[in-house]
Amino acid sequence: MNRLAGVWGIALGVVCGLLPEDSWAQRRGRTDGPERSEYGRGGYSRQSSPRFSLTFDWGAGFAAEQSRLRSGGPPVFIGGTASFWGADWYQFDVSGNYVLQNGLVNVLVGPRFRTYGLPVSFYAGLKAGAFLVPDEGLRFGLSPQVGVDLLPRGPVLIGLGYALDVPIASHGITNRLYMNVGFKF
Repeated sequence: MNRLAGVWGIALGVVCGLLPEDSWAQRRGRTDGPERSEYGRGGYSRQSSPRFSLTFDWGAGFAAEQSRLRSGGPPVFIGGTASFWGADWYQFDVSGNYVLQNGLVNVLVGPRFRTYGLPVSFYAGLKAGAFLVPDEGLRFGLSPQVGVDLLPRGPVLIGLGYALDVPIASHGITNRLYMNVGFKF
């Protein structure tokens, strides 16, 4: 039995001696090269990449029920979105919007999932939150959203999207077709 253990020990030593040094562990990288070139070699981490963005949103906001329009204003809305980028494929948004045509105000929060691809990526998300419906008061609602983002080099963000705002148990359903522009920092 001792003779068999000795043979296996010698065989293991020969095999380990033939393997290249890099197969055992990655050597510690140096950090004296160009900025952000050391990722994966023990230098900088990705935490220094931009994690937040602010965008200004505007576009068309059409009320689904024309008979319930209170002011008959133009079918336009304005708003803004603050986003936390958990990763390139995931964002968590907080947004607020005001639709001039039917006076609908909403404050929404929720995730948005993006495809990989720079500088153009597609997204889909579902937001939920408070809707202030004129003549009916405060309601809870959902807003599924789809769109496309353009992320050119630098901090600028540009996007096109569609959202369907659906207050639960209310008459304030609104279709929004919009563009946004903002900065990632």
